[in-house]
Amino acid sequence: MRIHPECYPCFLRQAYNTLKLVTGDESLQERVLKAIMRKLAGYEGGDPPPKVSLLVYGTISQETGVEDPYKSKKRKYNRMALELYPRLKEMVERADDPLLAAVKVAIAGNIIDFGVGRPFELESLEVLEKLELVVSHYESFRKDLQRAKTILYIGDNAGEVVFDRVLLETIKGKELFFSVRSGPIINDATIEDAYEAGIDRVASILESGSQVPGTLLDEVSPEFKELFWEADMVISKGQGNFETLDDAPREIYFFLRAKCDVVAGLLGVNVGDTLLIKK
Repeated sequence: MRIHPECYPCFLRQAYNTLKLVTGDESLQERVLKAIMRKLAGYEGGDPPPKVSLLVYGTISQETGVEDPYKSKKRKYNRMALELYPRLKEMVERADDPLLAAVKVAIAGNIIDFGVGRPFELESLEVLEKLELVVSHYESFRKDLQRAKTILYIGDNAGEVVFDRVLLETIKGKELFFSVRSGPIINDATIEDAYEAGIDRVASILESGSQVPGTLLDEVSPEFKELFWEADMVISKGQGNFETLDDAPREIYFFLRAKCDVVAGLLGVNVGDTLLIKK
């Protein structure tokens, strides 16, 4: 997916929200926003939005000296999600179709957007139980999962990784690999978050080799790239991974919520819709 004109104001809104976390100094906020606008004005375009996000957040880090603005929030949401973990497991175990329930749990983790500061309440689980997938290739997913021996699961956000763990624990008898970003970017999960969530108890954890909040195959490590092409099945979480892998020449299962008009329009759905798509 290539960057769309509508992405530019979104980048600035995200940048301002991040700067408010980093500093209350309005003059510094203004200076950094202007630096970002200058860089965006000189940007030639053509790349997926997550690659441009690296330019935006890299500028914030360079100008403020804060490498990981969301660090404390990521720890907080990991802890909050872990408090929900027993209830999530119980929900899956008592379901008529535990695999489908676990898939919905994983996708629900993407619904609760930890990066925008929305309150995360226990009552959210009631919404989860009623979750309907607007687009669902679940039957194809279930059949492919039965045949697969090795699975690469590309993670998305901190906190959300606990929801991913529930699905990974439901998948039995497979060799599982879970990938994370190689450095802090927004609230995306890093290796620290994956271990805190307990992913290492059920899957081998590897870094993608890139800090981009998505998966750019020309920037990932050789280890990740080999696994991406050789794995029997790839599961991709979240919009950022979709924006960077939607045209990859292999079968991928995308678990995501459409969070903006551009992606929703591309997929033919409404903003807020939840999806399990095979591409």
